[in-house]
Amino acid sequence: MTLTELINEVYIITNRRDLVNETLSAIRSSTLKAHHVDFFYKDIFETGVAFTENDYNQYIEYRTLVPRWRAVKYIRKYQVGTNPAPGKYGDFFTLKTPENTLDDYGLTEPNIYYIAGESIQLRSTTKIQNALLGCYINPLIGGTNETYSSWIAIDNPWLIINWAAMYIFRAIGKLDEASMQEKLAAIEVQLLIQSNVIAEGY
Repeated sequence: MTLTELINEVYIITNRRDLVNETLSAIRSSTLKAHHVDFFYKDIFETGVAFTENDYNQYIEYRTLVPRWRAVKYIRKYQVGTNPAPGKYGDFFTLKTPENTLDDYGLTEPNIYYIAGESIQLRSTTKIQNALLGCYINPLIGGTNETYSSWIAIDNPWLIINWAAMYIFRAIGKLDEASMQEKLAAIEVQLLIQSNVIAEGY
């Protein structure tokens, strides 16, 4: 559904078309909450990273590169090909905590990365100038149809609708109605997980 369609469905349930800003806010909040139910494969975004120099140690300012960043999925080496030859995929980097980047001999673990603040630090066994970064991103939750985009709003819209209606009912003191919407949303959460945690159906 589009943002407008979601809003209209919430109005039908709550019968409070006067709560325009509150309904919009509830839908935006519910959308983000729905995407954070799990790490869904449909939220994975892949992008190339080109470093300014060819070196063993590199870093990525991930929020600059991916503004809707949520969490890292993978990083791997990539050698850019020359047309028409394709590029070459290389080793994956292993995620470490900053205090666990050294081995038992005090040497840096091979092909690792760690996250410090808003940057990803890479330590490679070979010089690299390019990499592929896979990460989970947040949905677009702007206030118009053009600035709102969520695959859950398309595939499982009733989760967003039920949660948004729940928030509105709670705000106006209708707790029984809010409880009913919460129960309906719980069912939708299970459907969302069943259909979107793995890419292959069975």
